[in-house]
Amino acid sequence: MIAAVDWRAIAEKLGTIRATEHGFSELGGTDVACDAIAEILGASLLRDAVDFAVSGGPGAEAARSVLILLKPPAAMERCREIFREPLDAKEASDAIYVLKMISDRRVLEWISEFMASENEAVRLWTLGILDQLLIMQEAITPEEAAPFFKQALADPRSNVRNEALRFLDDFAEEEQVIAMRSYMQ
Repeated sequence: MIAAVDWRAIAEKLGTIRATEHGFSELGGTDVACDAIAEILGASLLRDAVDFAVSGGPGAEAARSVLILLKPPAAMERCREIFREPLDAKEASDAIYVLKMISDRRVLEWISEFMASENEAVRLWTLGILDQLLIMQEAITPEEAAPFFKQALADPRSNVRNEALRFLDDFAEEEQVIAMRSYMQ
């Protein structure tokens, strides 16, 4: 069981306490709550949750659900590590699948690495990450996404090309996709 929680220390670590002329003010809300829970659980436990989620056994969905709620940086980093480990191709693609569900803007700098993978499933799930970041979260700009979709449209594998086309067709009326197409010229 978890020992007593030092909430002040957690708030200070998260940077949610601000000094004011009248004492202090604090930031709060769902994002702060998720960050605080991730801090309480610790990076090691969250990395283990990624390993369990990638394994796909009974309980994996519970682990994925917690990771989706918290979106902890330690879990995102663990997904990338699994992708980089010289294991079987399925485990690498499963890690990118989990990353798709927990990613935020911080993973944008990793997209080139994933799109360069020889693993077709990794490239397909990477398009899912871009979908999440561009459309669902609006965390990246069309200009940032465009080079990756342009790359996917030229992919040697038809599945990757078709997935990129499907995305562009499905979201053709979204202003992010309209803008992105101008950067793909």
